[in-house]
Amino acid sequence: MRSPLRVLALLGVVAAVVAAALVLRSTFQMPVREHESADADALPPGMKKKAWVDDIPDLDLAALTGPERERFLRIANGRRCTCGCGFTLAGCRRFDSECETSGPRARALYDSVRAGQITSAQGFPERPKGAPRAALRRPNTGD
Repeated sequence: MRSPLRVLALLGVVAAVVAAALVLRSTFQMPVREHESADADALPPGMKKKAWVDDIPDLDLAALTGPERERFLRIANGRRCTCGCGFTLAGCRRFDSECETSGPRARALYDSVRAGQITSAQGFPERPKGAPRAALRRPNTGD
């Protein structure tokens, strides 16, 4: 038979485990993924994955010259990510900055463009004419 003391001890242990889980959950929250802009939310379903992306987290695009930046963006917006998300390489980095597939691929592309190893974006799409230049750009927090 179970004594009331053992039941009480068991409830105390369960309460302590639940309290510890709540503390750990609030302490070690997963990193917050980049939130989409209002412009991205206004896109019809399925179009966000194909939309042109101007800003990519973790890469200093301002360090590139104008032609290098345009070349990088054309290639990154023209290649599909291979993680299975359905986004372009630029879109995957923008909307899932924790992706382990697009991170190294985008960094390698960035380094290659910056080093002058990729000198042409021929065959990759140009920025859509109807899209504003800041179509899917994060707000500038430095201003």
